[in-house]
Amino acid sequence: MTDLTSQTTFEILAAAEEFEETADLILLPENAGEEAMRELHYPNDALPAIIYEELPDKWENFDSVPLTPRPTLKVEATLAGNKLARWPGYLADKSIREIWSGDASKSRMTLGHLRRLLEYYLNPPSSGYITWYPKDRTTTGYQIEIESVTVGGTDAVSLDYYGVYAGYVLGEVIFAFRIVSEVA
Repeated sequence: MTDLTSQTTFEILAAAEEFEETADLILLPENAGEEAMRELHYPNDALPAIIYEELPDKWENFDSVPLTPRPTLKVEATLAGNKLARWPGYLADKSIREIWSGDASKSRMTLGHLRRLLEYYLNPPSSGYITWYPKDRTTTGYQIEIESVTVGGTDAVSLDYYGVYAGYVLGEVIFAFRIVSEVA
Protein backbone atom coordinates (compact mmCIF):
# COMPACT_ATOMS: atom_id res chain seq x y z
CA MET A 1 0.00 0.00 0.00
CA THR A 2 1.30 3.41 -0.99
CA ASP A 3 0.93 6.50 1.19
CA LEU A 4 0.48 9.78 -0.61
CA THR A 5 1.29 12.96 1.24
CA SER A 6 1.22 16.55 0.19
CA GLN A 7 2.54 19.67 1.83
CA THR A 8 2.17 23.35 1.01
CA THR A 9 3.85 26.23 2.77
CA PHE A 10 2.35 29.67 2.50
CA GLU A 11 3.02 32.98 4.19
CA ILE A 12 0.34 35.32 5.51
CA LEU A 13 1.25 38.96 5.10
CA ALA A 14 -0.18 41.88 7.09
CA ALA A 15 -3.06 43.69 5.47
CA ALA A 16 -1.96 46.69 3.44
CA GLU A 17 -4.91 48.85 4.52
CA GLU A 18 -7.73 48.64 6.96
CA PHE A 19 -11.13 50.22 6.40
CA GLU A 20 -13.63 50.88 9.14
CA GLU A 21 -16.95 52.52 8.53
CA THR A 22 -19.62 53.51 11.05
CA ALA A 23 -23.13 54.85 10.69
CA ASP A 24 -25.68 56.20 13.13
CA LEU A 25 -28.92 54.31 12.81
CA ILE A 26 -32.22 56.00 13.45
CA LEU A 27 -34.43 53.56 15.33
CA LEU A 28 -38.00 54.65 16.02
CA PRO A 29 -39.48 53.26 19.23
CA GLU A 30 -43.12 52.28 19.50
CA ASN A 31 -44.82 55.34 20.89
CA ALA A 32 -48.56 55.99 20.85
CA GLY A 33 -48.02 59.34 22.60
CA GLU A 34 -49.31 60.85 25.80
CA GLU A 35 -51.79 63.53 26.75
CA ALA A 36 -49.00 65.95 27.76
CA MET A 37 -49.14 69.33 26.00
CA ARG A 38 -46.33 70.69 23.87
CA GLU A 39 -44.48 73.82 24.99
CA LEU A 40 -42.46 76.69 23.54
CA HIS A 41 -39.98 78.69 25.62
CA TYR A 42 -38.37 81.99 24.61
CA PRO A 43 -34.69 82.53 25.56
CA ASN A 44 -34.24 84.04 29.03
CA ASP A 45 -38.06 83.99 29.44
CA ALA A 46 -38.31 87.37 27.66
CA LEU A 47 -41.76 86.27 26.48
CA PRO A 48 -44.06 84.00 28.50
CA ALA A 49 -43.89 80.27 27.79
CA ILE A 50 -46.54 78.88 25.46
CA ILE A 51 -48.25 75.71 26.64
CA TYR A 52 -50.43 74.45 23.82
CA GLU A 53 -54.13 74.56 24.58
CA GLU A 54 -54.77 71.77 22.04
CA LEU A 55 -52.37 69.40 20.30
CA PRO A 56 -52.15 69.85 16.53
CA ASP A 57 -54.38 67.60 14.43
CA LYS A 58 -51.37 66.47 12.44
CA TRP A 59 -47.68 67.21 12.10
CA GLU A 60 -44.96 66.54 9.58
CA ASN A 61 -41.35 65.32 9.84
CA PHE A 62 -41.44 64.33 13.52
CA ASP A 63 -42.32 61.16 15.42
CA SER A 64 -40.41 60.40 18.62
CA VAL A 65 -37.35 61.95 16.99
CA PRO A 66 -36.96 64.42 14.12
CA LEU A 67 -37.46 62.80 10.71
CA THR A 68 -35.74 65.72 8.99
CA PRO A 69 -32.22 64.34 8.32
CA ARG A 70 -33.39 62.05 5.54
CA PRO A 71 -30.87 60.92 2.95
CA THR A 72 -31.11 62.39 -0.53
CA LEU A 73 -30.37 60.29 -3.59
CA LYS A 74 -29.34 61.95 -6.86
CA VAL A 75 -29.24 59.99 -10.11
CA GLU A 76 -27.48 61.31 -13.23
CA ALA A 77 -27.62 59.54 -16.58
CA THR A 78 -24.22 59.13 -18.27
CA LEU A 79 -23.01 57.42 -21.44
CA ALA A 80 -21.71 54.49 -19.40
CA GLY A 81 -24.87 54.16 -17.29
CA ASN A 82 -26.39 55.91 -14.29
CA LYS A 83 -24.26 57.47 -11.56
CA LEU A 84 -25.73 57.52 -8.07
CA ALA A 85 -24.81 59.91 -5.27
CA ARG A 86 -26.29 59.66 -1.78
CA TRP A 87 -26.11 62.57 0.65
CA PRO A 88 -26.85 61.75 4.31
CA GLY A 89 -28.72 64.92 5.25
CA TYR A 90 -28.68 67.01 8.41
CA LEU A 91 -31.06 67.81 11.26
CA ALA A 92 -32.15 71.22 9.89
CA ASP A 93 -32.73 70.09 6.28
CA LYS A 94 -36.52 69.88 6.40
CA SER A 95 -39.02 71.85 8.42
CA ILE A 96 -41.36 70.52 11.07
CA ARG A 97 -44.96 71.59 10.51
CA GLU A 98 -47.73 71.48 13.09
CA ILE A 99 -51.20 71.74 11.58
CA TRP A 100 -54.51 72.62 13.25
CA SER A 101 -57.14 71.64 10.66
CA GLY A 102 -59.83 74.25 10.92
CA ASP A 103 -61.93 75.48 8.01
CA ALA A 104 -64.39 78.28 7.20
CA SER A 105 -66.89 76.97 9.75
CA LYS A 106 -64.68 75.15 12.26
CA SER A 107 -61.92 76.32 14.60
CA ARG A 108 -59.13 74.24 16.15
CA MET A 109 -57.25 77.10 17.83
CA THR A 110 -58.14 79.99 20.09
CA LEU A 111 -57.22 83.51 19.07
CA GLY A 112 -55.07 83.78 22.23
CA HIS A 113 -52.93 80.77 21.21
CA LEU A 114 -52.46 82.19 17.70
CA ARG A 115 -51.41 85.57 19.12
CA ARG A 116 -48.77 83.91 21.34
CA LEU A 117 -47.38 81.97 18.34
CA LEU A 118 -47.30 85.20 16.31
CA GLU A 119 -45.44 86.99 19.14
CA TYR A 120 -42.71 84.34 19.01
CA TYR A 121 -42.60 84.48 15.19
CA LEU A 122 -42.61 88.29 14.89
CA ASN A 123 -39.94 88.72 17.61
CA PRO A 124 -37.09 86.32 16.76
CA PRO A 125 -34.53 86.23 19.58
CA SER A 126 -31.40 88.32 18.98
CA SER A 127 -29.35 85.61 20.68
CA GLY A 128 -30.14 82.02 21.54
CA TYR A 129 -33.01 79.94 20.25
CA ILE A 130 -36.63 79.27 21.05
CA THR A 131 -37.00 75.86 22.71
CA TRP A 132 -39.73 73.43 21.63
CA TYR A 133 -40.76 70.57 23.91
CA PRO A 134 -43.01 68.01 22.14
CA LYS A 135 -43.93 66.42 25.49
CA ASP A 136 -46.66 64.25 23.97
CA ARG A 137 -44.02 62.44 21.86
CA THR A 138 -40.70 62.59 23.81
CA THR A 139 -38.96 64.10 26.83
CA THR A 140 -36.29 65.70 24.62
CA GLY A 141 -36.40 69.43 23.89
CA TYR A 142 -35.17 71.09 20.69
CA GLN A 143 -33.80 74.51 19.84
CA ILE A 144 -35.70 75.86 16.84
CA GLU A 145 -35.95 78.70 14.33
CA ILE A 146 -39.52 79.59 13.33
CA GLU A 147 -40.10 79.69 9.56
CA SER A 148 -43.74 80.77 9.39
CA VAL A 149 -47.15 80.97 10.99
CA THR A 150 -49.99 80.85 8.48
CA VAL A 151 -53.75 81.02 8.82
CA GLY A 152 -56.11 80.12 6.01
CA GLY A 153 -53.55 78.48 3.72
CA THR A 154 -51.56 81.53 2.62
CA ASP A 155 -48.48 83.36 3.89
CA ALA A 156 -50.83 86.01 5.24
CA VAL A 157 -52.69 85.70 8.51
CA SER A 158 -56.31 85.64 7.36
CA LEU A 159 -58.80 86.27 10.17
CA ASP A 160 -62.59 86.07 10.06
CA TYR A 161 -64.72 88.64 11.86
CA TYR A 162 -67.12 86.11 13.37
CA GLY A 163 -64.29 83.87 14.55
CA VAL A 164 -62.34 86.74 16.11
CA TYR A 165 -65.51 88.04 17.76
CA ALA A 166 -65.97 84.61 19.38
CA GLY A 167 -62.26 84.34 20.31
CA TYR A 168 -61.34 81.63 17.79
CA VAL A 169 -59.41 81.31 14.54
CA LEU A 170 -61.35 79.95 11.58
CA GLY A 171 -59.28 78.17 8.95
CA GLU A 172 -56.22 75.96 8.96
CA VAL A 173 -53.30 77.15 11.11
CA ILE A 174 -49.78 75.95 10.25
CA PHE A 175 -46.78 76.54 12.51
CA ALA A 176 -43.54 75.71 10.65
CA PHE A 177 -40.03 75.67 12.10
CA ARG A 178 -36.61 74.06 11.72
CA ILE A 179 -34.75 72.20 14.42
CA VAL A 180 -31.26 73.58 15.06
CA SER A 181 -30.17 71.15 17.79
CA GLU A 182 -31.27 69.18 20.82
CA VAL A 183 -31.38 70.98 24.15
CA ALA A 184 -28.22 70.11 26.04
